[in-house]
Amino acid sequence: MPIQSLEIVGLRGFARPQTLVFAMPSGVEGSGLTILIGPNNGGKSTIVESLRAMASTRHQSFTEGKRNKEAGDRVSIVASLDTGSTLELRTVDAGGSETIRTPDSQGLPFTLYVLPSRRYFNPYFGRGRQDRQAYAMSVGFPQSRGAPLDQFSGRLFRVLEKRAEFDAVLRRVLDPAPEWTIDQSDGGQYYLKFSAAGQYHTSDGLGEGIVSLFFLVDALYDSAPGEIIVIDEPELSLHPAFQRRLATLLADYSRDRQIIYATHSPYFLDFNHVANGAEVARVYKASGASVISRLHRTSAETLRNFLSNANNPHILGLDAREALFVEDGLVLVEGQEDVVFYSRLLRELAPDLSNRFFGWGVGGADNIPMIARMLHDLGFERVAAILDANKAYRLGEFQSLFPEYFFVAIPADDVRTKPERTAQNAVRGLLDEMGKLRPEFENTIKEMLETLQQYFATHARDAHGYPPGTRTAPSNPKQ
Repeated sequence: MPIQSLEIVGLRGFARPQTLVFAMPSGVEGSGLTILIGPNNGGKSTIVESLRAMASTRHQSFTEGKRNKEAGDRVSIVASLDTGSTLELRTVDAGGSETIRTPDSQGLPFTLYVLPSRRYFNPYFGRGRQDRQAYAMSVGFPQSRGAPLDQFSGRLFRVLEKRAEFDAVLRRVLDPAPEWTIDQSDGGQYYLKFSAAGQYHTSDGLGEGIVSLFFLVDALYDSAPGEIIVIDEPELSLHPAFQRRLATLLADYSRDRQIIYATHSPYFLDFNHVANGAEVARVYKASGASVISRLHRTSAETLRNFLSNANNPHILGLDAREALFVEDGLVLVEGQEDVVFYSRLLRELAPDLSNRFFGWGVGGADNIPMIARMLHDLGFERVAAILDANKAYRLGEFQSLFPEYFFVAIPADDVRTKPERTAQNAVRGLLDEMGKLRPEFENTIKEMLETLQQYFATHARDAHGYPPGTRTAPSNPKQ
């Protein structure tokens, strides 16, 4: 029973009603992803918290500091389902903290598993065991965003029973998976025990990224198709290599689950997934209030052409995606050289403009309307474009399409002077004109790739830097 949309008003920065549209999984990688981007303090975490409040069966109270005075001191969170029905959590009276649910129910008709950004728990805990649904419903709206998730210890005992399933998912991000178990101290407290470099230690001595991964993998490994998983900042404390793998893992699970996450990392915004149906929403402040702007599906479809552009793969590459996380104020230029040479020029003449370029150019002036449309959908109000003189005839057209943006042309046909080029002989490449491997090279390439694989396999190291098979059992174990 997927959620189609969520309307929020009165919670923290949401002074006016704002609606978030969710992606619907269709069996394709990334199709069920809803990706929240935007600058810090825009309201992304508030959206996660609103879903966390909806998920809990505990009675929710919205304290004075969490209610927005400009919204009449009332809070309303309404989820619209694909069945046509709605679920609402709202305050009873203006100026009061207490809430009611409509319909009056002790639980949701689906599992909504929510992970906040601060993912940690007390390293020493008592014995307990919680199944997935009970845990998801027990984590309510926090009094403090930094509060520990001590209920997670109950999930750890459950995970230990399904260790093989859990580790199989963990290895898709972190391979080899760390050696761990649950142990009990002489004082009677339990703790998560890890083996590293011949010594034992608790989770308190483990990197925050590994602890966060335990929470993230727990949200996935025993989930079922049709469930909803919400994550605030999945990238926290993770190396970029692990971010890439985690993003791929989440996209894979989103084939038949709704996965919603708020992120500051461009690794978690892949336009291939957007083309497959993923929703992108930018959450930001306008006139002091949180606003949600959505990338329209028609715009997403036009961007699909860039994904197959082998000559300009950078148009929606990592640098371009990084630009979508800034507050506002972007400059579009035609190509890669423009970014390089304009940056040099602006460092001398206008330093405040030198770091505003969108990626490595848009791949030609003809692509400017498509990129501008994406930025317009996502709520960017200050966007400029610099064209070469031989494209100046399009200035009026672009300005009429986007009257709030600024378009200008330089007085030359290119950013730099280029010498005349002589004719170049044809080059016979590894791939043919259609991008296919030439048959005469097939055996040689296969042998080369097998050699590369053997090299990496024979030079592998485990999580602690040891070659395979060289580690001995830990001696003198300690807590």
